Amino acid sequence: MAPHLGPATSAPAFPPPSPAAGRTSRAASAPATRAPSAPAATRRTRGPDLSRTAPPSTPTARERAAGGTGPNPAPGRAVIRIGGWSSYVARGDQSDVDACRDAVQWAGPEIGREDGYEMETLVIVGHDYCNGFDRFADLPVGTRVTLTTVRGSRTYEVYANYVTPGRGVPAAGLYWGDLTLQSCVGPDTGFSYLLRI
Repeated sequence: MAPHLGPATSAPAFPPPSPAAGRTSRAASAPATRAPSAPAATRRTRGPDLSRTAPPSTPTARERAAGGTGPNPAPGRAVIRIGGWSSYVARGDQSDVDACRDAVQWAGPEIGREDGYEMETLVIVGHDYCNGFDRFADLPVGTRVTLTTVRGSRTYEVYANYVTPGRGVPAAGLYWGDLTLQSCVGPDTGFSYLLRI
């Protein structure tokens, strides 16, 4: 099933994040209220199709982690931690999202090179019925998320959430901050927006 490419949606109605104290960025001198321009009506950005139905049950990340201290990063596989929950993250495409093994880095630069002020957002997605990835859709503001690679760990904090109607929606204008986490929430698609701290 091809990703849904319905009408382009507008950007969320909240301002982009203000620069974190002490953070260096090529765009640090830009006004804090600068928002990305709205997508052109004819431009479509392909996002993951998270509208699929659940495959046979696979062990959850929590169940996999119960046997030890949780996953450890390896070349090509980072680890995402949210509270006591953790999962591997690997760069991939729709087939990797559908496989439900790992959270999938759908878009963006290499972990650690993200820069939301330059619209270089790291995007991690997962189906809501796989391994606890449903939590990506609506993390409470202030929640801290850690991404660990073989090069070290980075911590991010949720500054906003956004829910758009429908599943498998186009992604134009919906990836913000340094890290965007995406999954379905009920019949809709939810996004948690984070800044590296």
